[in-house]
Amino acid sequence: MKGSFFNTAVAVVAAAVGHAHAIEFESPLRVVYLGDEGGERAASYQEFLREHFAHVDVVPRNGPHDAAIAEADVVLLDWPQGIDPFPPRKSPLGKREEWSKPTVLLGSAGLNLAVAWRLIGGSG
Repeated sequence: MKGSFFNTAVAVVAAAVGHAHAIEFESPLRVVYLGDEGGERAASYQEFLREHFAHVDVVPRNGPHDAAIAEADVVLLDWPQGIDPFPPRKSPLGKREEWSKPTVLLGSAGLNLAVAWRLIGGSG
């Protein structure tokens, strides 16, 4: 599991760096983007991710996404502030103790997740 997480993290970073330096790279990892489906932001992430990953799903953050997450190697959670009521009562990823997928947090997802999961740093 540790090696899988490391390989996933390297692939995500390599994709970002590769995009910035126009390096041809496509990872076989399955990526799921959880965000506001249909918006300009989601479309931009989808375009970027499809250039670098073999399989990309874009699904609504607050909608049904269990099947997409189950098949994904890595999850990108895009959760900006100001869209949902604050403080968030529930995480779109479910319970903290049940979450095990490598995850990239975008926007204010770190703060929102810290509040929803009652982690240190969720307020102050």
